[in-house]
Amino acid sequence: MKACEVIVKQRKSQLEDCRNDLVKRLKAALEKEKEIGKRLDDEPKESMFREYVRVCRTEGVGDEDGTKLVLELLNTAGVGEHRPSNSGRKMKDSERKDTIWQHREQTHTIRRLTKELVGRVRSLRYFTIVRDLQKQQSEPPVVSCPECGRERVPLEEIAVLSSCGHAGCYNDVKAAAESETCVYARSGRCKAAARVLNIVKGDTLGVDDYERDGKGKHFGMKLEKVMHLIRYVPPFSAQVGM
Repeated sequence: MKACEVIVKQRKSQLEDCRNDLVKRLKAALEKEKEIGKRLDDEPKESMFREYVRVCRTEGVGDEDGTKLVLELLNTAGVGEHRPSNSGRKMKDSERKDTIWQHREQTHTIRRLTKELVGRVRSLRYFTIVRDLQKQQSEPPVVSCPECGRERVPLEEIAVLSSCGHAGCYNDVKAAAESETCVYARSGRCKAAARVLNIVKGDTLGVDDYERDGKGKHFGMKLEKVMHLIRYVPPFSAQVGM
């Protein structure tokens, strides 16, 4: 549980850094777009940046929480749905082509950051629910299943996907994972790929902390056991009587 608290704190900080970076990049791309203006004889009707904005606003980014965050950041950066109406500043043809190329490169970076942002949203969601499930003895978690519709899935039936952090009842999560999708895929709320090996059963969490309680260590149980073996297994020379 202590390890999860540390990880959740780190993931929140990393997500915040990614948010700030994306806003900064969006503002820079918007300024570059204004500099270029609408008269782009050698640019398609919809620039790569405008395609990115349109897709984010109409189709999302493959994750409901991630989409809400990206739309919030677009608004924070002042990026509207349409290209600025000004004609841009006067430039030579070579400079204009250079500026257009820079704008495309900015969009590539923005797309990469958006993908990273979605990954960080999913990672934070996963470690947050794992942390909450680890408190099962004192605070029973409330988990609903989008497939069977149950609002309170019993602890022994809860399953979490490490690929995106979504949870539901084990049977439905497993059925979705066998189709390589998230249990929220049918509702359109998550397009993350999933595998059966991504499934973590809720009742296996919060039961292996007895060695670490009060010790302040940040290691998982498997690593603790490896360290225990290294510490107490005699060297090979002693085992063979050398």
